[in-house]
Amino acid sequence: MKVKLNILIVLFLVNTHIRGQSETNSIFDKTFTSEEVSKDVEVLRTGLEKLHPSLFQYISKDEFNKSINEIKSESNDVTSYGELYRKISSVISQIKCQHTLAVPESGSLNEVTSKGKFFPLWLRWEFEPVNAYVGSDLSFDAKLPPGTKIISINHQSIEDIYQTLISHFSSDGNILTNKHSRLEVGIDFQFWYHLLIDRPETFIVELESTDGKIFKKNLKAVTFKEWNKNHKKYRKSKNSQIKKYMAYHIKVEEQNRKKPVRYEILSDNIGMLKVGDFGSRDFEEIISNAFEEFDKEKIENLIIDVRDNGGGSDILGRYLFNHFINRPTVYFDSLYTSSGISDTTFIFKHTDKNLDWYKYNQKLVYKLPNGRFATKSEVNKGLLIQQPNGIKFKGNTYILMNGRSASTTAEFTSAMHINGLATFIGEESGGDYHGGNGGDFANLKLPNSKIEINIPLVNYIMNSTDSKYIGRGTIPDYEIRPTMQDHLDLKDAQLEFVMTLIKKGKK
Repeated sequence: MKVKLNILIVLFLVNTHIRGQSETNSIFDKTFTSEEVSKDVEVLRTGLEKLHPSLFQYISKDEFNKSINEIKSESNDVTSYGELYRKISSVISQIKCQHTLAVPESGSLNEVTSKGKFFPLWLRWEFEPVNAYVGSDLSFDAKLPPGTKIISINHQSIEDIYQTLISHFSSDGNILTNKHSRLEVGIDFQFWYHLLIDRPETFIVELESTDGKIFKKNLKAVTFKEWNKNHKKYRKSKNSQIKKYMAYHIKVEEQNRKKPVRYEILSDNIGMLKVGDFGSRDFEEIISNAFEEFDKEKIENLIIDVRDNGGGSDILGRYLFNHFINRPTVYFDSLYTSSGISDTTFIFKHTDKNLDWYKYNQKLVYKLPNGRFATKSEVNKGLLIQQPNGIKFKGNTYILMNGRSASTTAEFTSAMHINGLATFIGEESGGDYHGGNGGDFANLKLPNSKIEINIPLVNYIMNSTDSKYIGRGTIPDYEIRPTMQDHLDLKDAQLEFVMTLIKKGKK
């Protein structure tokens, strides 16, 4: 599905839910009366009920109202911005929609990044059980080797920190892999810790070396300018282990950034197609060339890598899908919009939508007997029966995926799985198997706190009714989770597993 999020929202959606001590002259110094809180909460309730296309898919109306009412009943004469935001974001997370997000008022990101000081270690995570490790030491020392285990931060265990943070992430249904993935994206952990837990000048970090020795370090918080400077220092470390580790992972990251969509022949009968996004301008040309090459070289086994692909245009998702079908096939079952979008008085007053938007969108939908609106098939061709497109791949297909394989990518993996077109390896995909919400978005602004709620307006329904996948993503046939040791060994365990699978002639 197309995700219309500007860069401010993208950064905030994975980085901001707030609790902790206030900073001088910051948004966290703001307070609100119980009347102001009540007004914001009622606008929140009304906005979600009117605009969200599947609000009560994973939460009942009674549960939703109870959570909303608790914000009002628990508010004091004076409620801090941070406390109000924390409660609102908690309600949003209970909706279990990846694209429904509570966002601090516009401009707050610049304030936080320009004034903030952050935890100086970039972390890698393992789950079940939860463990965190040094991925890069970006403190002023810049000496801790990768793989050093983090036991606690400021006397709070990593498990407790994880539970605090993860409870504020939005995710489709009961999918945990997408929440987990957000802890390792860029500087997300630093933002979350800074905004949700604490903002100290110094961190007391309890660590365990790779040989089992327990020790503590006092690490000063760093600005982002210092973070970048220390990153360069860490890359140039004289420690051969650090230098080799950083060189390898930076090379992988740069390749994925510069060429997110690419293909190659790995051996006589194995092809690799990396699909890092569904938004590259030359996507269709690359895909077309790839399948021509695979056909020319008589590739029998194709690996499609959609790990870390957060989505993009559903047109491009379908374009790739249509290279695997050999008969007319259903992709989307239907696309729905809430009946509440017809309440223009509320929408125009409290969201970023206007009359021009309303007039345009009325041409794209038709009204159903229940009051909801359905997207016309000529508007989104994913509603039409899909036809085989271009050169069809006829061999064995293997898909690598993880928790960041979401939105359009999750639709693609779901469609491939529903039609039995591939073997899946890695982690559960990060989007709802039966379809999520997205397309167009309304930005609901609460009148007093100015907290903004990003609300998707279109419910995408896939062509599946299999109840065992309710609240889940696409489940891998072979679950392979990367470990810290894999990273230290410069090893892609998931890709290696697929290569072994192919050599054994298994699916």
